[in-house]
Order: sequence, then structure tokens, then C-alpha cells
Amino acid sequence: MGTTVPAKPLPNFNQDISPWQVLESLGESVAVVDRAYRLIWMKDPLISQIRGPVPMIGRHCYKVFMGYDSPCPDYCPVAPVFATGKPCSAERHFIRPDGKEAWREARAYPIFDGRGSVAFAARISFDITHRKIEQSRRQRDLENLERSLEELSRLQLEHLPFQPGAPGLSPRELEVLRMVAQGLVKRQIAEVLGISLNTVKRHVSNIFNKLGVNDRAQAAVWAARHNLV
Repeated sequence: MGTTVPAKPLPNFNQDISPWQVLESLGESVAVVDRAYRLIWMKDPLISQIRGPVPMIGRHCYKVFMGYDSPCPDYCPVAPVFATGKPCSAERHFIRPDGKEAWREARAYPIFDGRGSVAFAARISFDITHRKIEQSRRQRDLENLERSLEELSRLQLEHLPFQPGAPGLSPRELEVLRMVAQGLVKRQIAEVLGISLNTVKRHVSNIFNKLGVNDRAQAAVWAARHNLV
């Protein structure tokens, strides 16, 4: 499975530097292919990685890199380069022989001839497995967080479990009781809830009457016993 997207252009180099010196400086997994997808140059480390049974120069890149008998249908950054003259990149997901997931990114850049036509494409590949695993982990964490927030948003105060015989409080009274148990004074509760101080006093009085308590300390103990704080 793979995706193909535009790649950033190669940086500008001094005109005195030869193209082969530029390619040698780009990394280990570098190869150059012609319009027929034949390999015309490969960097030595890449040759050592592949270790093909026959010489690779002159062979098709899709055969050497992917084992295909025809151009790659979904993981080919080279074809768009020849078609558009612009850099391109592609990602591939696969399963290693040990059963582990892996990802590679291949980028291709145009090499122009004297007439301004794309004569060759430079192909560079990278192992991006670690990056993709981290992205996947972060995505799972975000999805878990979103599910938790959705579940929390569905939680209605009036559906909280109460012990048998415990007096029922309105949703607003439960909010006030929680804040009382957390040590907030009436003026702070009014500011947090955006209600008047007199309304808070009325809620507190109702809470005390319903719970059968005489002060804030007893109300806080009741809230703790009922898992409200």
C-alpha cells in the first residue's frame, strides 16, 4: 500500500559541483533511472544493501527494488517526475519477514538535459518506520481521548449513583455541593457558576436541608461518602 505526493525540490548547489558529487552527498539510498525505468547509476551503499545475483545497472528499478515485472502501480515517485518535471514522493507500507510492520519513503527529483527536458530521475529512499509508528501511537492516543471526552459529555449529573435512601439533589445543587466540598466559599462559587451570591446561598441552604447537615464540613463528608469529590 502506498501514497504519492509532491516532494520538495533539491537545494541549489554551486555550478562548479558536478551532478554526481551532488548525488553522492544526498545519502546512502540513491539511484538514477532513465525514462525506461532502467538504473543507470547507484550509490555503493545501496548496491551493498540489495546484493542482487546479477549486475543491477541497466535493469529496471521496479524489478530491483520491488521485485515487480512491470512499473509499480501505487508506489512510484519516478513516473510523475517524468510526466511533470517536478519532484515527487511516495510512501509504502509493508510487512517484514519477521512479521513486523515497516514503512519506506521514496523521493524522486528531475535531472534535466541541455534542452530543459527531464532526462533522468534521481530516486532517494528512507526508512520512516519509527516516524510512522509514533504518528500511529499519537493518533490512537487522540482517538482514546476523544472517546473519553464524548463519554464524559454524556454523563449527566442526575444519573450519578446514590446510596439507597440518599436525598436527591438537583444538577445545580450537585455542582454547588462539589465546590463546597472542594473548599470554595460562596462568592467563589457564584463567580465560577456565573450566578448571584444570593442564589448560591439559597442552593447551600437547600443542600443542608436535604442532606440533614448543619455546616460545610458535614456536607463535604457526605459528598465524599457518595463519591462526588
